Amino acid sequence: MGKIGSDYKTINLADWKRKEHFSIYRSQMKCGFSLTTKINITNLLPFIKENGYKFYPVMIYLITKAVNNHDAFKMAMKEGRLIVWDYVNPIYTVLHPETETFSALSTVYDEDFAAFMANYNRVAERHGDDLRFFPETPPENHFNISAIPWINFDSFNLHIADFTDYFAPSFTIGKYQQQADEILMPIAIQVHHAVCDGIHVAKLIATLEAYCKEIGTLIKFQG
Repeated sequence: MGKIGSDYKTINLADWKRKEHFSIYRSQMKCGFSLTTKINITNLLPFIKENGYKFYPVMIYLITKAVNNHDAFKMAMKEGRLIVWDYVNPIYTVLHPETETFSALSTVYDEDFAAFMANYNRVAERHGDDLRFFPETPPENHFNISAIPWINFDSFNLHIADFTDYFAPSFTIGKYQQQADEILMPIAIQVHHAVCDGIHVAKLIATLEAYCKEIGTLIKFQG
């Protein structure tokens, strides 16, 4: 399973189908892009309520599981080479209500839901009262998740001054709302165009929505 010092494979740029796109968006026309959509979590909420879980860690697990099923979201530069991590771990923000500041914590990814939740709870217990931005050194093999649970947004963008060679994607989730017979949650995704295109984001969103829809079967199958 995932670990802080994860293994990786090196991309052979000479044979890579995105070689030209990577070169252009990394060096000549440096850019990323963001996309905001809403995913159906109608089936997810009853599962969370019936089992006594908290929404945020379950969502972190599902996003992390989806990310780890798509190589485009696991890429990084290491020692001057483009790599794909075997697994990436989520760095996620948690609010301190007393100061209205947040900390960035990380939980080691485990595909097994129960194991991941146990890892999450251990981190929360260890650092729940720590007000530092990074209570622990973040893992090298990571991506980012944050939440704005007070706002049901239609668009959200991160403005990063310089993310040269920083390929880890960022996800931001918002307040869910009921629309007709469905409950929809906004989610914004920011990626580096050197390693990720719209089709990759679309595939990841489809995976995440499938996990949310089939959560009961997904977790039961693991058991």
